[in-house]
Amino acid sequence: MMPFALVPALLAGSVYINGVRADLLPEVTLTNATVRLDGEGNVWIDAPGYRVQVVQPTEYGGASAPIPAPPASTPPASSPPRPQPPTPRSDAAGADRVAASTWWLVTEDAGSSGHTLEVVVNGTLVRRILSGEPQLILDLGPFLRHGANTVVVNALPGPTPGGGPLSVYVGRGNDLSGTIHLDNPDVAYSRRASDGAQGGNGRQYTLTVP
Repeated sequence: MMPFALVPALLAGSVYINGVRADLLPEVTLTNATVRLDGEGNVWIDAPGYRVQVVQPTEYGGASAPIPAPPASTPPASSPPRPQPPTPRSDAAGADRVAASTWWLVTEDAGSSGHTLEVVVNGTLVRRILSGEPQLILDLGPFLRHGANTVVVNALPGPTPGGGPLSVYVGRGNDLSGTIHLDNPDVAYSRRASDGAQGGNGRQYTLTVP
């Protein structure tokens, strides 16, 4: 903010600097200050880094008590308070957090059509998978916890399916230069055209994370 000169004599109301009434100040230049006007014509100046103490001169040139404190009414704010961002949620000291890039969800589509699958982990919908979409390789770490985990794969009703199977695999694997290698997947689910268009035929698996 640019510096400004304060000339009290030109103001109709009272002047307060950092909450201290300062009508009797000579011309003063304040930097990095914020100015507010209230409905009574008072000027409120917030000037971080400045300490203001004002006394009234007496008839004999001495100094009396400081000028009275500002009115009890709170000056209007220059702008409404900004909402604070929500506090991020965290698990209990991270004890239940599963390491990233360890457990994976991988899809394989052999030219299928008409299939829609849902993968639900511990009651949370992780992803909806459609025939014809690009292969999905997803780190499941954020959805898992140490110990027993429930993985459900559901098939939703849709048009008459065709082509080859649409498969979902879940297991522990390694990222080898962009290629995920799963060792003996714990979940291996395939939906074929012969399964029909009515959906159902879902399966539930228990995935144990050490």
